[in-house]
Amino acid sequence: MLQGHFPKPLMAARFGFRAITQLVVTGAAVSTAVTAFVCSFILEQYLDTLNQNFRGKLKQQSLPCVRHTLKECPINTVDKCWDYCCPIGYFCSKSPIVGVFCQYGTVTCGDHNWCRDFADMPDTCLTEVCRRHAMVARVTALSYILAAIGIFLDLIDVISICTIPDAIVFKSGVNVFSALVKLISFGVIVGAGTSEFLQQLEKAACFNADGMQLIAGLRFVYFAFVLVSAISAFLSLLLSPFSAYYGGKLTGIPYIK
Repeated sequence: MLQGHFPKPLMAARFGFRAITQLVVTGAAVSTAVTAFVCSFILEQYLDTLNQNFRGKLKQQSLPCVRHTLKECPINTVDKCWDYCCPIGYFCSKSPIVGVFCQYGTVTCGDHNWCRDFADMPDTCLTEVCRRHAMVARVTALSYILAAIGIFLDLIDVISICTIPDAIVFKSGVNVFSALVKLISFGVIVGAGTSEFLQQLEKAACFNADGMQLIAGLRFVYFAFVLVSAISAFLSLLLSPFSAYYGGKLTGIPYIK
């Protein structure tokens, strides 16, 4: 019988422990970055939903205990309550501080003054509560953008493994930059006092049952975002020594200049 004439079975390249570790960490960094992006998107959507019923007609079921009057009854020109000032379910009330406003018929604010400032009746945003709310909304949008940039950088890192495996400076730089972007995304939303603001919002009880459930979900998504953002930043930073030593090579010796 002739030997050596039969083709040997094709076998996948075997990677060492280092290569497997690098691939696993890379995959985990990308997946956590995507999760952080999704959480930031949901966080921004939840905040927008809470603001929808403060002005104009009612748009969804998260109803605030106090809100602005309808456009037919502008607060800066009307100083008397009329039947047409508020949407169905609300009744018109008057305050010496903010003038006329709408109050929900079956839900009482846990902290009326806090909820009044949160709704920003005069549309001036001069109160501490309103300014904190505006800052949280801004940093949430910023974190959303930074989370998207983090995904983009991680995808570049993955592509570089296949296309430029010897580019150690480029690949390690992408890892470090990705980690920094994710840390900034994590830091700005934590540094803005978002957690404390959400605690105050829940304690003030400014919404009906649907709104309070949304706030509970908002807090959960916030903590999920903070957690996965921190983990993703750590994983990207962890990849940088691998990239500086091996680049994108999964087999063979380290990069030698």
